[in-house]
Amino acid sequence: MRIEKTRLESEVFSLLREWCDALIRLQIDMPGNSDFDGAFLCPACKVIHGRCHDAIYPMMCMADRTGDDKYLTAAKKLFRWGENMLCDDGGIYNDGQSTWNGITVFNAVALHDALLHHGHLLDGWTRAAWEARLQTMSDWLHTRLVVGMPTNINYFATNACAMALLGKYFHRADYTELAHSLLDYCLHHLTENMLFFGEGKPIDGRTPKGCTAIDVGGYNVEESLPSLCRAAMELGDDKALDAFKKSYRAHVEWMLPDGAWDNSVGTRTFKWTYWGSRTSDGCQEMLFRLGREDPVFAEAALRNLRLYETCTHDGLLFGGRDYFRHGERACSHHTFCHAKVLASVLDEGLYDFERVPLPSDTFQGMRHYPEMDTWRLAAGPWRADVTAYDFDYMTGGHASGGALSLLWHEKCGPVIASASVDYSMHEVHNQQLSLKKAEHRSVCPRIELTRNGKRWGQHYDFGATMTACEADGALRVHADAFLCDDRYHRMEGDGACALDYALTEDAMRVAGRVSKEVKDEAEYILPIVAETARVRVEKGALKGEPEPMFNLNPGFMAKEYRVLPDENGEFEVVITVE
Repeated sequence: MRIEKTRLESEVFSLLREWCDALIRLQIDMPGNSDFDGAFLCPACKVIHGRCHDAIYPMMCMADRTGDDKYLTAAKKLFRWGENMLCDDGGIYNDGQSTWNGITVFNAVALHDALLHHGHLLDGWTRAAWEARLQTMSDWLHTRLVVGMPTNINYFATNACAMALLGKYFHRADYTELAHSLLDYCLHHLTENMLFFGEGKPIDGRTPKGCTAIDVGGYNVEESLPSLCRAAMELGDDKALDAFKKSYRAHVEWMLPDGAWDNSVGTRTFKWTYWGSRTSDGCQEMLFRLGREDPVFAEAALRNLRLYETCTHDGLLFGGRDYFRHGERACSHHTFCHAKVLASVLDEGLYDFERVPLPSDTFQGMRHYPEMDTWRLAAGPWRADVTAYDFDYMTGGHASGGALSLLWHEKCGPVIASASVDYSMHEVHNQQLSLKKAEHRSVCPRIELTRNGKRWGQHYDFGATMTACEADGALRVHADAFLCDDRYHRMEGDGACALDYALTEDAMRVAGRVSKEVKDEAEYILPIVAETARVRVEKGALKGEPEPMFNLNPGFMAKEYRVLPDENGEFEVVITVE
């Protein structure tokens, strides 16, 4: 099937216009009050997100393409409001109650792109004012956002891009020199499987298992790799560009057939939205650019774009598939961040291309990623991840312990989708809360018990070990784990447990066992997010009827099954899809 440029351009333009129109409806109109006038008020968080003036760029793009002054007016008001976040040293605050300035890099790139592509819409005085602020931010980035600053690697990747762009814009060789240095630094953060690491602290940290900090389906694909590829293009560094294209191609293997980024095991999975990450910029612009040479990139961009469309309601991009249906509100952050990448798609230009399969369409068998101690399985219509990843990013972060963090079927999409094992406001300015607290529970499958008011689970065990093989017509993973608390400490007594997974074209079979000491306390908790999935208990017993639940991260409604072990401490369930 061939996708025509005009059709694709219309699709991107329509979604961007829908988003921008909704953002304008959220824009505060309070003339004479510079503290609030021009900012966006977030319906989910009931606050102004300090990064909202990043939307200058998409508003300018829409103004240029439509000739409608409302977009130009919105952009100018956003710029004026941004003065509230600008510090005397040239950095930008993340929010009114946040000291973090690293996000200056995102606003600088957005303002640069607005000026580069659409600056002709501004009068001379206004353009000079915009460029003056951009110069101030650029100097801050050049002196402050350098290797050694305590942050995750995505900031060095994005500043490589910013310095490459701004070095050319302002004819500053010192900016360009820093861009080369940051690009080289990032080149040394690719694993043998070409995954980009450093999305955690310490950036170069190695765990007892040799794992590194990787946010494969979140920050890597939506922030770092697009920036690194763009930086290499701007600098004419073919060696770096080739390496980062190969890395992006390796990451595309983690896109599911429905266009979702599988980030069920990423370090920053607490911000997983199924289509990407809550506050990053998106993948489309760079994937479409790379797709000129390799159409699998363009295919990935298209599928992810259509997932945006599925999750857009009333003009805003919701943080997950079921947010709208569950009655949650949309955080404006998703929309104004991802609007930038759609503007870039339109400004860089699209093209005709032939649809091609994604790697996940055809992948069959099993593959181990030692840098995340994760097995990826594919049998017929099924895709699955089993993980014992042990990089400590945050309390209650990604799953471990041999947990089944993802199960996907071609007929219904996600069946199991675990993000952070315990939802918490780790980034209070970048997450939201649900008012429906009774239903808001973890969607991670796990063996769990509560003793003296304290929870213990196998999914907390960073010391778990796994083996895998293909035998008797099934893909098999065996995990040995121990019941631990959320800081990975083992419970007293015999908390040893084991899980066996067997994936065939027909079903996923999960068998487990716990010690006799805990068999009367432990449960296997199995949240199922697909309405057409069926769970059959073949050993042990189902405890009551499955209860409805929801989790903001990654945004699915589910049914929670609880399975009790038998007298020998054993249980077994079979998951099928109608």
